[in-house]
Amino acid sequence: MQYIANHAVMENLRHTNQLFPISEFVDQFDRFSQGSFPTHWHPEMEIQIILKGSAEYIVNGETYLVSEGSAIYIGPEAVHMATALSAHTVGYDIVLLPQFLISLMQTAQCEQFAVPLAIHRPAAQVISPESKEGNVILESLKRMYYTESSHYGYELFLMENLLAIWRNLIMIFPKDSEGTYDNGKVLREKRMKDMLGYIQKNYPNAITITDIAASANISKSECFRCFAELSQLSPIEYVNQYRLTQAAQLLRTTAQSVSDICYLTGFNSSSYFTKKFKDYYKMTPKEYRSHHGMRHS
Repeated sequence: MQYIANHAVMENLRHTNQLFPISEFVDQFDRFSQGSFPTHWHPEMEIQIILKGSAEYIVNGETYLVSEGSAIYIGPEAVHMATALSAHTVGYDIVLLPQFLISLMQTAQCEQFAVPLAIHRPAAQVISPESKEGNVILESLKRMYYTESSHYGYELFLMENLLAIWRNLIMIFPKDSEGTYDNGKVLREKRMKDMLGYIQKNYPNAITITDIAASANISKSECFRCFAELSQLSPIEYVNQYRLTQAAQLLRTTAQSVSDICYLTGFNSSSYFTKKFKDYYKMTPKEYRSHHGMRHS
């Protein structure tokens, strides 16, 4: 069936079948520190239904609340994060390269319906059961969640439901034109993606605010503004958070020593690493490995 998502590295998501680039996840928010996964972005569109509990999403600096039984659409390349608002929150997530739908609609000569994917707008849309279209989308997501991937013709089943979801999504999207969007905000989103990419490539090394700002060719003050608006963290807080999520992944999936993991993820002091890890995960690295067990990918 579906598998547990590791959102710490989701921006590097690889699709097992590039000809059918759709991935499914089950997010158990309790597995993330403080029920939250860090700010990230990826080229795919994403739709998540909350099966249990509720969650808050921040997408390109805007806040969206999603209750149990509702869902959220997150557009391609949107900078986003999510935090559970209640214990034991669980979501079912589908992630899809937009070119798949764009190509399908071009072949059917109805590419006008792919415009939101091409312009990456809207960045997000909450889907609730109050509207007829929302109800159709949510029922399709539930069918996808409860149907085993081993069923014959499963790819056709997914495509059938994805088309139904998209047809109803474009009915509830705001009718704003491309020109109504704040160009300054769009520029800040691009700068943020450049800086996140720099951090994710260079986190094992020493990183300064100057380095992060230079990766987007902006001043340090603008760097702070981007992070405050789009991640609600300072740049260095984000670097440390990202390093800790990478460390947690290594603790879960490798037999490397805690000391080795400390240095591999950019920390230069074992005691500082242990302190920051305990602050974030509420347990020491050794306790975390013991609690979660080593799972090889």
